Amino acid sequence: MSSELRKKQIKYYTGLLKENEFLLLKSEDSFFKAHYEASPLNILTNFSGTEGEAIIDKKGNISLFVDTRYHILADKQVFFGINVHKMPLGETFYEAFKKCYPKKSILYVPFDIKLSDYMRLDEYFDLRTYKIPDKFLVNNDFSKKAPIFPVDKDIAVNDFLFKIKKIPKINSNNRKMLIFNLDEISYLTNLRSFQFKNSSNFRSILYLDVKNQNNILFVDKPLKLKKIEGLKYLKLSDFFDYINSIDDEIFIDYEDITLDKFLSIKKPVQNKKKTLSLLASIKQKSEIDYLYECYEKLDNAILNFKNKLKTGISEFDLVNLFESELMKTGAKSTSFKTIMAIGENSASIHYSSYDKNKILTDESLILLDCGGYWDNGYATDITRTFYFGTNPSDTYKKVYTYVLKAFVSCFLSCETDAKKLDKLAREILKPLEKEGFYFGHGLGHGIGTSVHQNPPRLSLNSKDIIKPLQVHSIEPGLYGKSIDGKEFGVRIENCVYFDIDYKRFSLSKFPFEELLIKYELLSEAEKEFVKKWQSKV
Repeated sequence: MSSELRKKQIKYYTGLLKENEFLLLKSEDSFFKAHYEASPLNILTNFSGTEGEAIIDKKGNISLFVDTRYHILADKQVFFGINVHKMPLGETFYEAFKKCYPKKSILYVPFDIKLSDYMRLDEYFDLRTYKIPDKFLVNNDFSKKAPIFPVDKDIAVNDFLFKIKKIPKINSNNRKMLIFNLDEISYLTNLRSFQFKNSSNFRSILYLDVKNQNNILFVDKPLKLKKIEGLKYLKLSDFFDYINSIDDEIFIDYEDITLDKFLSIKKPVQNKKKTLSLLASIKQKSEIDYLYECYEKLDNAILNFKNKLKTGISEFDLVNLFESELMKTGAKSTSFKTIMAIGENSASIHYSSYDKNKILTDESLILLDCGGYWDNGYATDITRTFYFGTNPSDTYKKVYTYVLKAFVSCFLSCETDAKKLDKLAREILKPLEKEGFYFGHGLGHGIGTSVHQNPPRLSLNSKDIIKPLQVHSIEPGLYGKSIDGKEFGVRIENCVYFDIDYKRFSLSKFPFEELLIKYELLSEAEKEFVKKWQSKV
């Protein structure tokens, strides 16, 4: 990280402000709606987590807001002098901002802020917009060389014309629609790319005018794309001029569009229904079958990695070892930044600092949260906690077994209410709070073309009902420091789905860590499930 670049950015941002004015540092890629490396937030704070917001004032004072997954990571990463606000579980950034700043304070926000975020902030702050100079926006992930390719027909099954017929009111009412959600675009077009690290989506915007047969995909290098019936291609750079020429109403999702693109539409209408995201989340049987193949490869990569563990390897080398095994199975990339933590580092929920000085020794705990993409661009995700040694402590075994209990109970449950399923896990894990451990994140998320493709979202605030063939994770965890001084974390995660009879199946078959299971803490039903699982694998 260049200290000179940091100084230049601080000088630029503070120069925009007067006393008692604040500026929201850009933390998201405009297309991927996700925090990225080399964003102004990352450069000015050194925080690399995938969730976080930061505000700077006229004097250059910076406040970073992070949720429970990143409390420990923020402490380890941020530059000296930055104020870290550790939000409690369930609190939003907007609620946290209101606690820290006077109402109607002047807040500068980037011109390409997500529209829904702009509207939430506008309820409290007096907003101004600013544009970040291109020289400050460095995104090393994007590669224009990566081709855009179609998913195999026997996996995708339904084509573009079939899928757009499922969108309500768009076929018969001359309704025009813009789609910015890249998961939805990948779903509708059956196209994928590895333009960016940890993604199979691609830079694009989709315009739908079904009745007039004028459906357009705005994309980089459109001439190189395979022809899709019912779909035309235009350059992404043509988007603003084209959309500004349309006088009709255009329906959009406020959660996906950025402010600059919203202002280019003459007659925008909010599309409040999340029908398309729901359609994209429900997999075909052919997609489920393909995901089984992908998870078998992921399981094999983890097994090969585990078999090569030996004392003296650093966290940094462990990541390289695992990702090397992943690529040997045919993976095109990781599906997110691999989480690899030894010992006390596993207490940081989304740890990814990879300490070269943190060495694997006998009797070490290892937390691995990982995933990959293969040739058709579907994400995979799994977490396992390993014990490298022969004699784990009773504390390790107790915490691990409680997390296993939570996983098994949720897996065996027929509960379809995502919030209630999350609550079930919390009730099981709650007794460990008095021993210093907490469950500091949601129970799970949907998964598809991206590793967090929702619905469903399994959390305290979720309103989702889990549908058959919606692939989602179940990932309970406990993190903290025990009364005997052991600081560590345990997480177990499988991606699962209901069939049409609401029986749940797991895509991964990887075993649990037998050395860490304290069977006397399991109920008879849990014990039977675990023993059957272990014997099968």
